[in-house]
Amino acid sequence: MSTKQTLIATTNTWFNKLMTLKQHMVKFNLWVVVAFLVSSQATFAGNILVVMSDVSQMKLKGGYDYKTGFYLNELMEPVKIFMDAGHTLTFATPTGIAPTLDPVSDTRQHFLDESQKNYNAHKALFNRLMLTDKKHSPVVSFARIKQIGIDKFDAVFVPGGHAPLGDLVANDLLSEFLHHFHAKLKPTGLVCHGPVALLSSLPNSAQFEAEMRAGKKAKPGKGWIYAGYNMTVFSNTEETTATKYYLGGDQLFYWPQNAITNAGGNYSRNKKDWTPHVVVDRELVTGQNNKSSTGVAKELLKLLNNN
Repeated sequence: MSTKQTLIATTNTWFNKLMTLKQHMVKFNLWVVVAFLVSSQATFAGNILVVMSDVSQMKLKGGYDYKTGFYLNELMEPVKIFMDAGHTLTFATPTGIAPTLDPVSDTRQHFLDESQKNYNAHKALFNRLMLTDKKHSPVVSFARIKQIGIDKFDAVFVPGGHAPLGDLVANDLLSEFLHHFHAKLKPTGLVCHGPVALLSSLPNSAQFEAEMRAGKKAKPGKGWIYAGYNMTVFSNTEETTATKYYLGGDQLFYWPQNAITNAGGNYSRNKKDWTPHVVVDRELVTGQNNKSSTGVAKELLKLLNNN
């Protein structure tokens, strides 16, 4: 074979090897892309808005000034679940004031897992977040959320405690937020007294609240976005117990179960008080009481991952 023929043969051999290598690289890159897409879907990191009350004291029906706030486990069980799943959380109250921890809630007995180890883990995370720190709290106002753009958030969560009855029942900005989450079918989770925040989306929320506080049978305006939804909230029998032991013998102006039912929600509850009861209807996830917080968080994540 001549030198020229040898050179041509060698060149052809190397060319074929390069083409084979290129084909393998294309397949490899394709697998990398597929693996990335699958991984991204499995570990989707969403932006969750956590809406809280900034009320720390409420005047009750008989004039008693009741110290209130959010319940530790109702906030921190979901927060830890969301953070462990890789989601970003933004905390907001109506005016941007740091929220208050309800003192009676700071106990392991309110958690679904009542072990000291579980309580310690959640309390440590709570302390690191500094949510109630008047100087360093990361909490922002509803007005700031509107500036950021409510469309930037993939889900919303509202914990309980009696505080939501103070400033989340008839809030115009909260109404805008809820209308957005409803229209886009974005997961909306609320637990215990938290579901009363849904009343802000009533077209006549202020009037409805005033009628409830006056002891009248409040009439909802037409077009409530959650009318006919299956939902739950802190039950009347549980509120009876709370009134006896926590409210200093005084009473709330109205009870959440009655308000949700009057507004047009399809209410359900567990047969046994203080046991988990979670209701999922379309984008809405509601929990009856403090023992339902974990269940609400898990169901909200399911919806978020399926969106």
